[in-house]
Amino acid sequence: MKYFKYLAIALFAVVMVACGDDEPKNTFTREFNMIYPQLPAGHKFIKKIERKYDRGATSVATAEYDGDHLKSINVVNRDDNGDLLNEETIQFDYKNGAIICDRSIQDVTYSFEVNSFGAIYRLNNVSTNSTSSALVYDENGRLEAAQVTTPSSSGTTSFKWVNGNITEWVNRDINKQDSVAYEYGEGAILNKGCIDIPCNETVTFTKFICAIIRNAGLYGAPSAYLPTVMKKGVDHSQATEANSNHVELKRYPITYVLDADGYVKSYTTTETPKYTVTFTYR
Repeated sequence: MKYFKYLAIALFAVVMVACGDDEPKNTFTREFNMIYPQLPAGHKFIKKIERKYDRGATSVATAEYDGDHLKSINVVNRDDNGDLLNEETIQFDYKNGAIICDRSIQDVTYSFEVNSFGAIYRLNNVSTNSTSSALVYDENGRLEAAQVTTPSSSGTTSFKWVNGNITEWVNRDINKQDSVAYEYGEGAILNKGCIDIPCNETVTFTKFICAIIRNAGLYGAPSAYLPTVMKKGVDHSQATEANSNHVELKRYPITYVLDADGYVKSYTTTETPKYTVTFTYR
């Protein structure tokens, strides 16, 4: 009996060490004074975002919190058959002003700086001692521009706001140019839960990590309302100095499902392949 008892204890210790090894490691330390975002009344923290394609592929982002402060985000992506494509975990270290990323390709630690709104305005790669992202906000704490640099590219995304709503973002990179425009038609929904708008441009991190970071106020104020249509595939080559209008190629209506209190439970677009994004709040 003692043999089995000690064996069980040993196995438990091995499991605990293995779990510990899965946590992102942080050796970066400094003196840092964190300013936390002031979130609006009615704000809800996102616990989980799940995107499911009709063909079966899924992306699931799960957030954990320490009180009202975002602690970590885990993202798991699976293909049409349910097989794992990749997984990523990031953790927030507010004491030292750092974000520690555990990625399938390469782990990385970013130090960050925040403005008076508690929004991140710079991300530095600690290992290379270089700026990965520089973000500019307006006087209302809305993200106006973000310059993102990677080992292979450098690009700038500008965000256009009208009446507190994002109406367009445009990304200009060395090798490409991309954009999405938004319409807020009759019956546009108040963004009570402070969720990210569909297909918003990413900044350093992947889509749903950025969505949860925005929900936590760390990338500034969200869109006041939710768009009813997004326009993708805008052909900038047709724009000239005389005619700055874009030639719209595709319009995608967005359908939202709300809970009894008016918070978004899910949204679906008419893009192909079709998918639905579902939200679970804390």
